[in-house]
Amino acid sequence: MNLDLKNDILKNLKENKFVQDFINELSNYLKNNIENNIDDKWNNLSLNEDLTLYDEKIIVRFRDQMLTNRSKILQNYAQHTKEKGEMFYIYDKPTNQKNTYNLSYCNINRNHEVLTKSIEELPAGSKLGSVLRKKGENFIIDIEATKEVGKEINSMIKEKIKEQREYLNSKRIDGHIYEVGEKYSGRIWLYDLNNILGGGIEGIEEVEFPKDLYQTAKEGDLFIYENGEYKKNT
Repeated sequence: MNLDLKNDILKNLKENKFVQDFINELSNYLKNNIENNIDDKWNNLSLNEDLTLYDEKIIVRFRDQMLTNRSKILQNYAQHTKEKGEMFYIYDKPTNQKNTYNLSYCNINRNHEVLTKSIEELPAGSKLGSVLRKKGENFIIDIEATKEVGKEINSMIKEKIKEQREYLNSKRIDGHIYEVGEKYSGRIWLYDLNNILGGGIEGIEEVEFPKDLYQTAKEGDLFIYENGEYKKNT
């Protein structure tokens, strides 16, 4: 084989390996950063009755638990880092005011107080989910706290979603008859006529009701749960 040709082949192989290694390294970097961004993203934990997180509809029972737990996470973090200054959390945008944010005090004695601030009054880079510290009359972003609190809140949300799945599965009982209470936003309230607790009938908020049945279901209709699905009780 011609020596120059052989050298060219070897050179191309080395260059191709370098390119392949670079592509693999870049792919791993992007994958890791995308996953981190997902873990650190801000989730809108609001009183919205149609709350959906990680593609799952959240029932009122667990929405309220998430809101309570988020408040506890913020208060605990503020308590353990109070030497860094008074702590605030950007949790919402007012619906009737443009370019403003709602901030909650992360203090157990003032956790129900809310500040509404314009973007101009907040440090550059402030966004939903940011943790702020009060320094004199001004605010600064606590980057480390924003990251740590975000991870803890998202971890709590995922755990609560898991608990919700288990809770709803425990309420879907084969052979039980359910009566429709009310429905809206793809959700339906069902009363388990076979499960009477303390003299009353237990109700559940169902978020996985068949769409075709949902469209025609009305208050007082009866459904039976059989073989993993709801069916009209005839």
